[in-house]
Amino acid sequence: MNESSASNLAPALAQLAALALDPNITRVAERTGTSQPTLSRSLRAWELGLGIDILVRHGRTVVLTDEGRILAAAAADALERLDVALQRIRGRRAEKMVAVGFLRSLGPTVAGELIASFLGTVDGTLITHVEGSSVELLDGLDEGRVDVAITAPKAPDRFGWLPVGTQSFVLVVPKGHDAAQAKTVDLADVRDESFLVLDRRFDARQRADALCAAAGFTPRVVLEADNLTTVRGYVAAGLGIAILPADATLSPRTVSVRLADANATRAVGLAWSKEHTSPTAAALIEFTKELTRKYPGWADVLE
Repeated sequence: MNESSASNLAPALAQLAALALDPNITRVAERTGTSQPTLSRSLRAWELGLGIDILVRHGRTVVLTDEGRILAAAAADALERLDVALQRIRGRRAEKMVAVGFLRSLGPTVAGELIASFLGTVDGTLITHVEGSSVELLDGLDEGRVDVAITAPKAPDRFGWLPVGTQSFVLVVPKGHDAAQAKTVDLADVRDESFLVLDRRFDARQRADALCAAAGFTPRVVLEADNLTTVRGYVAAGLGIAILPADATLSPRTVSVRLADANATRAVGLAWSKEHTSPTAAALIEFTKELTRKYPGWADVLE
């Protein structure tokens, strides 16, 4: 069988993807097995074909434009998907390789603990991480890019699902805020504040909106971001407050306060495809089942 990889099948895509790792033209040419003039012509063809600038000169150096960074990252993602598809077609994906997806707020706590415990019981297993929103993780399971996903809320019935814990939602405020010393806070008491939110792709955003609605108001949003770190950073800077899933990786300049609403939680679980599960992924699922049986609530993230 022809053993071509995705980069062999789509060299121009591979050249563009390589820029996501290193924008140096000389090194990218060497990495992709082409000459610098050929690479430059290829990139110019991308620019002319798409009508955008991919590279811009700053003195003696060449850097990616904002559009170029987006395009290079997309090319890298496309190549990864092609390689996964080729591996599945050939049935040659490494037996002991497991792609574990997780929500950012569950990475350092739940995902880290589970993976470390599992690796302590097996030899020669390679874990790859895939971080994303719940929708992106489920898409990854469907497409075979993710073997198991630590996500919330409960996955649709077409997926396997193992509940492992509960994640609370908290009000994140800057230190010095009036609510910072409170044990719990009623959202109605902060209805007039400026709110910082995740974008609408995230289940966490939908739940935050629902909690505000239950408290009788629509939040006044002043910033919408695509990751928790950005939102917490702006809270720390005093731009506003945020309703976010509890997370152990907190900024020292913010305080997380419990919400009085008893519905300020969501189920956390392990999801997997029922159609294609590798032996090593199945072993991880069984390990998680046993871990949850022995230590109920091990994956709780409550503060």
